[in-house]
Amino acid sequence: MQTFEQYRLPNGLRVAYAPISCVRSLAMGIYIPVGARYETDEEAGVSHFLEHMAFKGCNGWPTALDIANAVEGRGGFLNASTSQEFTTFWIKIGARRWRESLKLLAAMVQAPLLDAKEMERERGVILDEIAMYRDLPEDLVSQLSNEAMWGRHPLGREIAGEPETVAALTAEALRAFHARAYRPQGAVLTLAGLMDEEALRRAVVEEFGGWQGAGQPPEMAPAPPAPATPRYRIARRPSEQAHLQLAVPGLPRLHPRRFVLRLLNVLAGESMSSRLWQRLREEKGLAYNIGSYVNAFRDAGVLGVFSGCDASRLFETLDGVMAVWRELQERPIPAAELARFKEYLRGRTELASEDAMGVAAWWGQQLASGAEPLSLDEAVAHIEAVTAADIQEMARQLWQPQKLSLAYVGPIDSEQRLADWLLAQ
Repeated sequence: MQTFEQYRLPNGLRVAYAPISCVRSLAMGIYIPVGARYETDEEAGVSHFLEHMAFKGCNGWPTALDIANAVEGRGGFLNASTSQEFTTFWIKIGARRWRESLKLLAAMVQAPLLDAKEMERERGVILDEIAMYRDLPEDLVSQLSNEAMWGRHPLGREIAGEPETVAALTAEALRAFHARAYRPQGAVLTLAGLMDEEALRRAVVEEFGGWQGAGQPPEMAPAPPAPATPRYRIARRPSEQAHLQLAVPGLPRLHPRRFVLRLLNVLAGESMSSRLWQRLREEKGLAYNIGSYVNAFRDAGVLGVFSGCDASRLFETLDGVMAVWRELQERPIPAAELARFKEYLRGRTELASEDAMGVAAWWGQQLASGAEPLSLDEAVAHIEAVTAADIQEMARQLWQPQKLSLAYVGPIDSEQRLADWLLAQ
């Protein structure tokens, strides 16, 4: 993760590659700038549906089994994901099989079959997936948190879509969206591992040089204004445990102070040595699971806390979370603690550099997001430059009670009591 090569094909596709001579694998991924934020209300879930359908057959590999055998049948890994702003496909394969895998990756992205019968079968799978998420309280509370923060905006809805919109999507709608959204402009192909650089360049041109989109590309819905007053979403469930999330608006993905937020999140709740874990789990025994998280988008972000606790100790847990944030705002972090968390971040970054997939993702994610790519050492230098005063100021800037959103799943005698707690902060 110190250096890489990059170039751009005439059709606009950006290509990044990093040779690693000490491995026997090649990881390849493609980032396509399309996701849930690019969908209208009526087509909600179409990006996720398309991702699924790419695995059901493509030009040269007509069935899901053919695709699986081409990669997993040779010991490799094949996966994909859909987020709010990107759809990503990944293959990691033994280096002697890289050429066919690159051809398969290109076919899945450019020429999925989108067979109508396969689509009907997969529709049921996706509807089951949505139902599964809603059955799992830790997933449901996350979705409710998004709704509390963003309302009816695309950022607030499920990436997989609503059952009604998924049920209404047609094969023609998928084909039309694919033609408009899957295009080389803005996409990034990233590769890392054992490679013949000249052979790789020729193969990329052969497989991706003719790729073109059609029609007007979908537009990303701009983020709505941050909530001016606290918001909440509550789902009653007859369970022993309560699941909650508290969140505030964070920073956009490329914000110049993003490394300060990264350290603040690690300090607050990313590890077992974090403040939230130590105060609420180890010292008070309030929660089996507790932590913090950061989500960053092109023009917005989220900083949040999640927890699962005994329902009878819900308000004690909520008060404990707020106490940790007040502590972060009122007292600078001691130098020794700051150094320890910097070392944690540096170590996690260095460990990622030992895997071909990690290296490919390091460069691919930065390029796809529009960032000026940083090497591992450059990123570490930004982390080392963060001061205790920076972290304290960031905590004060972001964790403001009037901007809080609250999501809750579990048993509760009075929803109004939970709303009153939020408004009293």
